[in-house]
Amino acid sequence: MHLEALIQWWETNPLTRIFFSFDVMERAVPIIAEAFPVSVTFGLISFLIAIPWGLALAFMKMSKSRLFRWPATVFVDIVRGTPLFMQVMVIYLGIPLIPEYQEFVRANPFLKEPFLFGVDYTVYMRGLFVLSLNSSAYMAEIFRAGIQSIHKGQMEAARSLGMTIPKAMIFVIIPQTVRRLLPTMMNEFILLFKDTALLAAVGINEITQRARQFAAVEFNMSAYVVAAVFYLLLTIPLGRVVAVLEERLERSEGGRSVGRPKREST
Repeated sequence: MHLEALIQWWETNPLTRIFFSFDVMERAVPIIAEAFPVSVTFGLISFLIAIPWGLALAFMKMSKSRLFRWPATVFVDIVRGTPLFMQVMVIYLGIPLIPEYQEFVRANPFLKEPFLFGVDYTVYMRGLFVLSLNSSAYMAEIFRAGIQSIHKGQMEAARSLGMTIPKAMIFVIIPQTVRRLLPTMMNEFILLFKDTALLAAVGINEITQRARQFAAVEFNMSAYVVAAVFYLLLTIPLGRVVAVLEERLERSEGGRSVGRPKREST
């Protein structure tokens, strides 16, 4: 009797009926599950592309030459100083207007062939470009802070052994930097994975876009709750791994993590 009353209350209450309808959520799960690999793939590939870009920008920002330092500084300032949503809209919609890009697509017609969910490859290319471009600016600051956190005596010791500066960076400084940055880089991946939701603004069928489409058809917001659960399936376990890594790093002799540069509101 009490269970029946609870079910009746659940189905008639405006909040639970609109956001937590079991019937709607059950039908939304398989649809949003199809988009889960899309979001993970966007986050992972963008992250892997952003690593070398960010490292290159970090070296440019630390360069004594203004020719390298200034362009990198301007790029990082612009990307970090503007919302990702605006970057998605401007870059995603602006790239197809570039004549060189149009020529590239004409020379490679297979890029216009349907891929996942009937969307051509160029749509995914632009999405990956925007996300990796944004993440590279934050990665640049992470790498710069990490490299500068290594005591200068390490470089002096490597130089005294006859290493050139590039060799000292590759074999002495960067390995120590990566160890310190590992938790911070995993945090960056978590944030990047959540940022894939902004690709819904340009119609890419990732988790949020599928939830939005389902909610519009059903006139019910429960699909967004299902989408949130799918994000948590990845972010919570990774968050726990980051916490363990940070704890081990703090326990290690002289170890300390480098915090991620604060991200402005997207």
